[in-house]
Amino acid sequence: MFDISFDYFFWVVALGTMALGFASGIIGTTIVLEGQSQLGDAIGHSVYPGVIIAFMLFQTRNSLVLLLGAIVVGYIAFVLINWIHKHSHFAYESVLALVLSSFFSLGLMLYRIVQTNPKFQSVNFSGLDNYIMGQAAFLTQFDVNVILIVAVIIALIFWLYYPKIKIYLFDKTFAETIGINTKFINYILLTLSLLAIVIGLQAVGTKLISSMLVAPVVGAMQWTNNYPKTIFLSGFFGLFAGFMGTLLSTNISDLATGPTIVVVLSGIALVSVFIGPKGLLGSYVLRKRGVVS
Repeated sequence: MFDISFDYFFWVVALGTMALGFASGIIGTTIVLEGQSQLGDAIGHSVYPGVIIAFMLFQTRNSLVLLLGAIVVGYIAFVLINWIHKHSHFAYESVLALVLSSFFSLGLMLYRIVQTNPKFQSVNFSGLDNYIMGQAAFLTQFDVNVILIVAVIIALIFWLYYPKIKIYLFDKTFAETIGINTKFINYILLTLSLLAIVIGLQAVGTKLISSMLVAPVVGAMQWTNNYPKTIFLSGFFGLFAGFMGTLLSTNISDLATGPTIVVVLSGIALVSVFIGPKGLLGSYVLRKRGVVS
């Protein structure tokens, strides 16, 4: 039943989802440690109109073109979130909810226009709605190549700036005093997060992509307080969930790949919360031993 040794289609999709899970797990550590998990969800929903606008402008379903549109609109959403928060008295969570719902609704409205406007009837627009819930089963070799290349770029840039990123995450004031440009690091992290989000749209969709960024980190943090180990575990959990989610959805009918990957990730996080050394059971044992109060 699970013999996938020579299944070319399985390995094409699995490589894409594993690379996505690994990259999301790595950059997700910065989002969680900064307390910006909700921002990832907001940006994830906000990039959808970028996909539709790119299609309307260039009338192509080339995934690279559509993802570039998503990146541009994602940056606009981020700038708008910060501008509203800075110049209003609204709570940050309220601003996130406002931008999320507004941009996502705009995307749905534009998609409806594409469906009904005669101008777009000669262009194949099928599959644009897959960016909402994801459809990993329809990933092509080109799509997977894009995911792999971007995932490698994310990992390389993260590794290149890792020393500065680590200081920035744990002590921004100290980072500034030793000459680290914290605004630049912030935009580096935003860019990497956006890249992880947009390459995950086809696989898991706008509604689930934030789980790819948060769940592996939540699981990893139950096992260690060491940041490098957290990065490794988070990336591994994402990679493993990508493989297992693809494997299960390939061999069990009526299972969608994206949601299955997120379910596997959520299962890893929940198990870690209960049995991890830093989780509920670990904390209980330490309290019984009198190590912590």
